[in-house]
Amino acid sequence: MPPMDGKAVLCTLHQVEKRYARRAAPVLGPLSLTLSQGEVLGIRGANGAGKSTLLSILTGVLRPDAGEYRLAPEAMGKVAYVPQELSLYHTLTGLDNLRFWGRACGLPRQAISIRSRWLLERLDLTEKGKQPVSAYSGGMQRRLHLASALMITPKVLLLDEPTVGADARSVELILSMVEHLRDMGCAIAMISHQPGELERVCSRVLTLEAGRPVQEEGNPCPD
Repeated sequence: MPPMDGKAVLCTLHQVEKRYARRAAPVLGPLSLTLSQGEVLGIRGANGAGKSTLLSILTGVLRPDAGEYRLAPEAMGKVAYVPQELSLYHTLTGLDNLRFWGRACGLPRQAISIRSRWLLERLDLTEKGKQPVSAYSGGMQRRLHLASALMITPKVLLLDEPTVGADARSVELILSMVEHLRDMGCAIAMISHQPGELERVCSRVLTLEAGRPVQEEGNPCPD
């Protein structure tokens, strides 16, 4: 699919394949796609369809076995990844979790303070910020999990089931943040099985079957 009009392409996959055993069939690919500024790409598929493998390639954690993955220079070091598994320290407060991830990203102290407090406010966690994560509901933990990845201001955001197990209020706050980042020009790829989520926030939807893209009405996928 061509990039959005007037929007810079930040990620490009060209005929990418990934195998987990040398002679096995690819778990992903061949697959070609682009991801542009201000675009949300939805990713659907059954378990084992290759969705998480695709995100892992986009993060740079996995290298393709064939084909090419290119990340635009302006996105280097500005890719944020929200895995399905929570990456939080439950004995620390929500604010201390964000401070930890801010330091891990190399942010200066003042930037950490400003960014963490803005994220807590935006995700309605200010009142919980000084409480340990062990006291958070599941939905609150999902919100903080997203916030931890957003301590950097990403050019590319990769989301693997960001609302799974969350309550309705948390889902709304998470999706509103996705829409905000999209409107600010972030390029986003998001996996979700939740009804209506991809339709709400996505510019287009890619459906995978056995690692291959399939055609979807109104959302043609690259060959």
